[in-house]
Amino acid sequence: MLALITQKMFFKISGTILFAYFIGAIPFSSIISSKYGKNLFNQGSKKAGAANVLRTSGVKPAIFAFTADFTKGSVTILVARFLGFDNIFVLMIASSTILGHWKSVFNRMRGGDGFATLGGITLVMYSLPGMIAVVCAFLINYFSKFFKYPSTLCIPAGYFILVLYTKNMNSQIIGMGILYSLVFLKSNSTVFKQKFKNIV
Repeated sequence: MLALITQKMFFKISGTILFAYFIGAIPFSSIISSKYGKNLFNQGSKKAGAANVLRTSGVKPAIFAFTADFTKGSVTILVARFLGFDNIFVLMIASSTILGHWKSVFNRMRGGDGFATLGGITLVMYSLPGMIAVVCAFLINYFSKFFKYPSTLCIPAGYFILVLYTKNMNSQIIGMGILYSLVFLKSNSTVFKQKFKNIV
């Protein structure tokens, strides 16, 4: 009986992780930009994210793209909670959503940085603290336009606010720290590659 329950649990978590990947992989930014005759992978930062939609297509399509990507993160965590998952399993599902956004099977394994999707994940997982972290990160991102890569500030700041407000360094908040770090590294990968080339 225990083996049967474990097997059911395995298929349940595996199915949810796969579901989260495919939700994360839906290329909303690419779809929206294509309606305006733009190819995100050939313009701007060459990434399929809301920031590049703003850069190449304007404010209105960027708002749609941000909202859609934000919703992807929210939906997968809501489904995870509805199915009774918590702690490490929720982090696995969140990571799968971000991975889908990075490496979309619908976009030849290309995607965006995952900032908006991470925001949706954070909001559902932490409610009020998550909302404060997301809003602060968004404001920092908006008022840091003089930086080439605003995420250099907004991602660490969002996580710092989350930690400061929750005041609880449990396994989930540490796991979120790892996820935030990965999104930070992904969003600044171009900068790191350029600096590495200059050193070499």
